[in-house]
Amino acid sequence: MDSAKTVRLVGIIVAVVMALSMVSFAFIYVDRSGTNTGTGNDLPQATDKPFDYTLSFETTALKDLGSMKIALMTSSTDKTIIDSAVLKIDGVSKVTSQFKKSNLDANDWVYLADIVLKKNTDASGVAVKIIDLNYFDSTQGFDARKQITVSAPAWVILKNTDLNIDRNFSFTTTTLPTLAMIGTAAGDKLQVDGTITVQGAAINALSLYETINLTKNPIKDLNIPIDANALADTNAPIDANSA
Repeated sequence: MDSAKTVRLVGIIVAVVMALSMVSFAFIYVDRSGTNTGTGNDLPQATDKPFDYTLSFETTALKDLGSMKIALMTSSTDKTIIDSAVLKIDGVSKVTSQFKKSNLDANDWVYLADIVLKKNTDASGVAVKIIDLNYFDSTQGFDARKQITVSAPAWVILKNTDLNIDRNFSFTTTTLPTLAMIGTAAGDKLQVDGTITVQGAAINALSLYETINLTKNPIKDLNIPIDANALADTNAPIDANSA
């Protein structure tokens, strides 16, 4: 596939998944201090409306949550049949999926799936088997990420370039859910980026994804990956290992 088409596909996947994001988190955090590069009135207060920020920090991978997300192109219009085929793959416990129309080809759809894995299942093996199913055309690009927890930083700088705000923020939890590359392992040092929506001291939404594995750089991951944040959303991840 030519580069222009690849770029368009990346845009489609990113737009689709980000449109599904911003689901409220169940956690409440504390904002301990704030700095503002604009005027004092620019800094959001507890009674203000929600504000969106970007954030980036280095952290350590902790635990696989036993679930993953995958995005693939397909010309099939029968989601039930595809879901059934995915569910038959060894190690898959549950599949929740949806179709989004592709603008690349009138006959193509983007298949987006949240997959819960059985205990101690290797996510990379499952991803390869899904990609190899006849329903998908992986030559047009795909993305597969697994849900993990990472260490929460003691504090992080939130940035809102539109309002010219840099805000110090502290999490009250010690771990955060993150979408990671399939090849990432516990103990790996990671660069994590994302977006956050904060209203006062409360987090309304949080979306984090691994951008660089500092331990295994370059990490050996699945080929033909779509943009790293393509599957990033704020759905609270399922910890299949807690059952």
